[in-house]
Order: sequence, then structure tokens, then C-alpha cells
Amino acid sequence: MLVARQTFLRQAVAACDALTLIAALTLSYWVRGPAVKADIGPFSNYFWMLWVIVPAWFTSLWFAGLYRSGTYRRLTRLVVAVVRAQIVAALILLSSMYMTKSVEVSRMLTQLFIVISFCAILLQKLALRTVLARRCHLSSLHLPRVLLVGSVCDRARYTDLVDRHASMMAEVVGVLTPTDEVSPQPVHPPIIGRPTDLPEILATKVVDEVVVLTRLWPALMERIAATCAARGVVMRLMMDVPQASVGAWRADDCGGGIFFLSLTAVPQDLMKLLIKRALDVVGAAVGLLLCAVAWMLYGWRLKRETGASAFFRQHRVGRNGRRFVLYKFRTMHHDAEERLSELRSQNQMQGPMFKLEHDPRVTATGQRLRRRHLDELPQFWNVFKGEMSLVGTRPPTEDEVREYDAHHYRRLSMKPGLTGPWQLNGNHAVNNFEDVVKLDCDYIEHWSLRRDLQILMATIKKVLRADAW
Repeated sequence: MLVARQTFLRQAVAACDALTLIAALTLSYWVRGPAVKADIGPFSNYFWMLWVIVPAWFTSLWFAGLYRSGTYRRLTRLVVAVVRAQIVAALILLSSMYMTKSVEVSRMLTQLFIVISFCAILLQKLALRTVLARRCHLSSLHLPRVLLVGSVCDRARYTDLVDRHASMMAEVVGVLTPTDEVSPQPVHPPIIGRPTDLPEILATKVVDEVVVLTRLWPALMERIAATCAARGVVMRLMMDVPQASVGAWRADDCGGGIFFLSLTAVPQDLMKLLIKRALDVVGAAVGLLLCAVAWMLYGWRLKRETGASAFFRQHRVGRNGRRFVLYKFRTMHHDAEERLSELRSQNQMQGPMFKLEHDPRVTATGQRLRRRHLDELPQFWNVFKGEMSLVGTRPPTEDEVREYDAHHYRRLSMKPGLTGPWQLNGNHAVNNFEDVVKLDCDYIEHWSLRRDLQILMATIKKVLRADAW
């Protein structure tokens, strides 16, 4: 309900902003055209500007904090936010007109719009501030009446939270403290009892919500919940959770009054993940057929040139540290692993990853396979077994993982893939391991089935063109 109030407030403000911008453009046209009897063409010629104006102003107002109720607390902060948003949005509008070279648009009208829209938005925000301020002082008949359960410290945290979110405004009728608290001066809201006094207080006072701000004994929590439910009073439980730089918190109702509060930084949509797995299986089946054809054509050559089996096996690290054996066509001589230490000084990557564009260990046939990326075909077996996916992060070797810093491990939070954002950017074009980590983490954070399909289509084009990874 609290989130719904905040969402409603943002939507209402956004609707007012849209109407204000449309009205400002209309007034600008009237002032520039009919009012001075100037021929600037029909108003329909200027409709297209709304496709630039509305997104530009919405984005600028959002980043200026004008969709957060806390911005409206201080007048100076509000005016500065409007000025900043107007400057950024005006620059976007003028830049778009310059790039499109829109000669049919009156430059005077554009300048008028920038001035009029600033005045209109500023007046609208001041009016909204007045409305929010009046709402804070409405009578108790209109504001929800809240009874708090917690200590003085908890009460201060709740007050600060309400101050930052106007949608949570309420009249606090009193506080129930679980301990004996004595204040030398009168406090507001007043301490009116203990949590065990809740039934008597609800019988004598008008209360809409009971907000528990602190941890209580399970038996006492159960008694408070039962009392609120019996009287039809809303009960809320305020909890503190650690702030995370990535991921989001979600609550799952397990029934029987048990909830799981989870911090998730990887995709959790089960249906989408099942679709992703289904695509992996279908793609792996097709890929294994291509792998069989490639093996019949090149297997004997690879075995003759490398002096070992045509298939190369290497231990790699998968999702959350799972070890698995990765399969590739052997494109290097059989002693490639032993010669790696000789080439470390020529590594073209900054970080634990090793990459060398013209690796002397690669055979002639191996170069041909790598040019078309056919050496990756046996990895479809890893995809089929579920150790890898068609799209994901690059699976690192065990030696690379041993050199990881703490923030590098996040790239292992999803299943590794045959292709991914790093490969599409060109693995020889990205020469810093930190950039690889950024690409992988961005993929994980913004993962979607649509993005997977886009990466797959782009990968197929690269393979057909024999582009370098």
C-alpha cells in the first residue's frame, strides 16, 4: 500500500508535467503566431516536437529529483532542481533541432517555449509543494491515524522516513514502548503505554494502522497481529535490511506466517529461465550436428598436426564456482599448456585473462577453424548437459579464478555461455580484464530473453563474416 501511494504520486506528477508541457507549447505557438499575426504555419507542424519535449523533460525532471516528495520540503532545493532540469532539457531540445535541421520550426517559438515552460513548471511545482504542505496539516479526519510500537530511536527513524515520503504522511496518535522510557521533557508523539496495552488503546482511541518498529518476542508479535486482525486495523512491520550496490530485495510468502526476504542480483524469473534452457537444448542439438560434420572434415587433420586427439579438454569454472570439463577442437600443438609460461610476457590482456592474437602454438588448420569459430562447436555438448548456455559470460580457467579480486566473482553468478557481450565487442578489441567484467556484469544485471536473441543473431552474423572475436 505504501509503495502504491508513492507510485500514484509519481504518476500524478508525471501526468501534470505532460499537461503542463503541452499547454506551454500551445501558448508559445499562440504568442508567436496569432497574437502578433505572424505566419508560422499550422500548429500541426509542431506536434513532432512533443516526441522530443516530453521524454527530455521527463528524464531531466526525474534525475533532478522532482519525482521524489522529499525534494519539495525546502523551497530553495525545489527551485534549484527545476532550474537544473530546465537547462538540461532545453539543451536536449536545441541539440535535436540542430541535428535534424528543422527549418520549418520557428526559432522564436522554441525560445518562447523554453521560457514559458520554465515558468509553467516552476509554478506547477510550487503549487504541488503547497498541496503537499497543506496535506501535512490536514485534520485527523483525512490523515490515517498511526500507533507506533518501538523505542525512541525507532520513532526517530520512522519520522525521518515519513519526512522523505509525503505519500506516507500520517497522524501519529502515540507510541507503545517495550521498555520503561522516561524523558525529562514532553515528547511528541507521546508514550501512551506498552505493547501489551494495545487492546485497551484500540478500544479507546481512533487508530487506522499499527506500525511495529522494533523486534518483539514472537508471542507478543502474534498477540499484536491477532488484535489488529480482529479489529480490522492495518498492521505494518518496519524492517532494516543492508543496502546493496547491486540487486534488489524481494519478499516471498511461504505460508504459515513465514516470509523469506531475499537479496537477488541475478535473474529469478523461473518461466524466462525455463525458456532460456529450452533454447539452449534446441540450439545445442543443432550445434552438435554441425560439430559432427566439422569433425568428419577436420578431425584427421587436427590429429595429424597437433599430435593428439582432435578434441581438447580443459577444466573451466562455471556458475558460482562449479567445475566442469570444457570441450573444443584442438587448434594448438599438444604441448600448448606447457608452453604457456613462455608466452606470459606477451599477454595482450591486462589482468588474469590470457590472450594473444598471433599465438605461435596454433596450427594451420587451427587458424582456419578459429577464423570461422568452428573450434567452439564441441562446446554445444557442454550446453546440452547444462554446464553452459548459448549466451552468457566467458567461462574462465581455474588459474584465472585464482587471481580474481572479490568483485570479479560476480561474473560467475550466471551460467557461462558460448557467446556473450565480450565476444561481440571483439575479444581482441577489449584488452583490459576490468572491461570484460563490466560487460559481463552489465549483461547479468540487464539480462532478458530479447537481449539473448539479439546476441545470438549478432553472433551468427560474425561467424558468417568470419570476423575476429
